[in-house]
Amino acid sequence: SMVVPKHILVGQIEDIIEQRGGRFLESYKLFDIYEGAQILAGFKSVAYSITFRAKDRTLEDKEVNTVMEKILHGLKELNIELRA
Repeated sequence: SMVVPKHILVGQIEDIIEQRGGRFLESYKLFDIYEGAQILAGFKSVAYSITFRAKDRTLEDKEVNTVMEKILHGLKELNIELRA
C-alpha cells in the first residue's frame, strides 16, 4: 500500500512496476484505492499485490528485495511513498 498524490494515475504506477520489475515480475494486481480521513489531503492510498517468480528455481529474499528497491525508487520519483 502506498500514499500517492491524487493527480498520479494508476497507469503511471503500473508503468513503473513493469519497467523496473525485471525478469522475475510475474504479475501485479490493483486491489484497493482509498481516499478518506486517514490519508493526507491531496493524496490517496493505492494498494497492489505483486508476484515475483523464477521459472527454474526459488527466488532468494535478496533478489526480490533488489527488484522492489528499483520499483520503489521509481515510485519515489513521482512523490509516492509506502504507507506506514
